[in-house]
Amino acid sequence: MEADPLPPFTYWAPENSTIHNHPRLPGVWIAETADGPRIYYFGDGCRASEFQGFIGKQLDALPERPADATWRTACSICAVTSDLGRERMNVFYDDDSRKITSISCG
Repeated sequence: MEADPLPPFTYWAPENSTIHNHPRLPGVWIAETADGPRIYYFGDGCRASEFQGFIGKQLDALPERPADATWRTACSICAVTSDLGRERMNVFYDDDSRKITSISCG
């Protein structure tokens, strides 16, 4: 890892990736692999780290959304807006199996 400071969590980074700081935005990290796309991490303002245990489980296994939280659920091939909401938790799931494939802030 080349980042300084280090991100608070690394669940979002692909295995064997290099993580470094965004060159212009403090508190944003980038993970890169030799053959994959860049993955951006915007911190854990949405508390996604607390929900990583739900990946691979059915969508309906998630608890009820807290009243003060913003969640977006979408299938992994569905169109979503590209706006960035650092406090919003994105939950993506497989359209056929309805199993959760990723949970992240953004």
